[in-house]
Amino acid sequence: MSRADETTPLQRLPNRVLALPMYLMLALTREGYRHAVRSQVELRMPHYVVLALLEDSGPCSQKSVAERIGFDKSDVTKLMNDLEDRGLVRRVDDPEDLRRHRVTLTAKGKHQLEASDRELNASMRTFLSALSAVEYRQLQQLLLKAIRAHDARFGDGD
Repeated sequence: MSRADETTPLQRLPNRVLALPMYLMLALTREGYRHAVRSQVELRMPHYVVLALLEDSGPCSQKSVAERIGFDKSDVTKLMNDLEDRGLVRRVDDPEDLRRHRVTLTAKGKHQLEASDRELNASMRTFLSALSAVEYRQLQQLLLKAIRAHDARFGDGD
């Protein structure tokens, strides 16, 4: 019996709520977070995104990281402190402006990113196991299409 079958009709949400994609995305996000906690995923998504960005772009300023991931600078500072405490990133003086730091991915950070790639992909496949491989890819593409209409950081669809 699936989890969806465990509720009575009186416990189910109204159809008008189920017709709202935004509500469904929020509900899926909440369930995804719970799944990640239960499965003890090593890195939370913001940590993973920072490591992936540093791997992709190379050393950059915290300000640049904040802008690229769309987080407040103070939240990025907390993320960087946590990542640095774990030995996954290192902050060094910016040779062009000694008032700033450049953040670099450490060898341990690169190793953790590779492990997290496997872990997060496996976790998502399990979490979204109700979808076929084709549906999984369609969901990914539809979400990208929807967000790209609002945020250029997600690419132009090429």
